Amino acid sequence: MTSPDDAPTMPAMTRDVLIQVLSAAVGVEQKSDSFEVGEGHHVTFYVGQPGQAMVIGEIAAGTLQEGFVEVVVRETHTTTFLDYDAVHAVATRPPKEEEKRRAGFA
Repeated sequence: MTSPDDAPTMPAMTRDVLIQVLSAAVGVEQKSDSFEVGEGHHVTFYVGQPGQAMVIGEIAAGTLQEGFVEVVVRETHTTTFLDYDAVHAVATRPPKEEEKRRAGFA
């Protein structure tokens, strides 16, 4: 049996890893050192440590600086500056498809 201490761990986030993540994310357009989240798409950063993460949701855009990442929240236009190693995870969600109405159902 293996203990939780033997479980593989993900390395700390780096600028290069974050570039790869954002490049793979649907709805995120990357331009050199910046990225923009498309209309209707949702990007969330989880900041902190596993099990103790703070959520920065609805990110609209960001800039990948040499030593930190700058993210802007869509609705409030709040800008947050983060160390790369503080970013624990990135989640993306595509736009919701409008539900199609079926005959006989309201």
